[in-house]
Amino acid sequence: MSLSRISLHNIRSYGLESFEFDPGVTLILGPNGSGKTTILEAVYYMLRGTSFRGRDRDIIAYEKESSEVKLEFSDTSVRRSRVSTTPEGRALKQFRVGANTAARLSPKDRLPVVLFEPDELRLLTSSPQRRRDFIDGIIARLSPTYSTVLSRFNRALLQRNELLKRRETMDDDVWQNNLFAWDIKFSELSASIIKARSNFIVHANDHLSRIYSDLANSNHSVRAEYSSSFTIDDGLQQALLSRLEATRDSDCIRGFTSVGPHRDDFFLHLDNHPAADSASRGEMRTIMLAFKLLEVELQEHHTGQKPIILLDDVFSELDSSREQSLIRYLLPYQTIITATDLRDELKMSAVIISLAD
Repeated sequence: MSLSRISLHNIRSYGLESFEFDPGVTLILGPNGSGKTTILEAVYYMLRGTSFRGRDRDIIAYEKESSEVKLEFSDTSVRRSRVSTTPEGRALKQFRVGANTAARLSPKDRLPVVLFEPDELRLLTSSPQRRRDFIDGIIARLSPTYSTVLSRFNRALLQRNELLKRRETMDDDVWQNNLFAWDIKFSELSASIIKARSNFIVHANDHLSRIYSDLANSNHSVRAEYSSSFTIDDGLQQALLSRLEATRDSDCIRGFTSVGPHRDDFFLHLDNHPAADSASRGEMRTIMLAFKLLEVELQEHHTGQKPIILLDDVFSELDSSREQSLIRYLLPYQTIITATDLRDELKMSAVIISLAD
């Protein structure tokens, strides 16, 4: 089953437009600011239930109260969505898949999709939070329960931080009991996150060098490193709990929790050198593509379906050899690619959507 057509109504800069997709490759060509990424955003939204560009309500066109998307598939099935805003500015979402209508896209209705966007190129040199979000996003798309764990962890972290700030205003016994309860929950959820991240990195390191080398047409070593204060063993949860107790007084002074998976980081190495220091922009782009192609393989393995691949301005800063390697890799998959011009490497059998300024 592949995507065949998408219709947009009041989506960002689009009033009422529709676009057809090739079951193989679709090229969306146009200058910057012409709305290429918006089409990818709408496809991603319909397959995963949320935007990758920020708040869902921001997809509504300027000065409009609602927006709608209709996505049609090759097997004639259809799904629709509508986003509207309340007078208070809150977004109301509605998805219709078959005969079912709901405010969220259920896990069983989320379809495999892998997205590459240019912002991810800053991953190596940006903040630890962005690197954590990148890895967490891949794991969450592979394991729907991981998103729930992350949400529960963020709530536990928020509650614990609030309690730390209220030590002087609460009865000491009440404060101690409440904090201990949240410490238990926090350490339990933290252990689950650290284990999931560590296991993913171990698995990724079994494949990244192979994929990168295939793209580069020469042998290279790519290794990801998970930097955490804790190691995976049978006593991980107790180790977390002990550390929380040991840092309790200093955390109260700081007003935030200083230990846990929200403080961890990831590092990448190319040919045994820190990629952030030594990799060129083309090499950094290839590393990110290796992660994305690994996600393609893992999603296909987990779901038994070939994921849709969305590539936003992916070919800039790649040499022609790596571009051709990437195109060969994409052949078995339905792929939607944005670009500013029809360069020689993109002259393939494909549907072309041309956008003006």
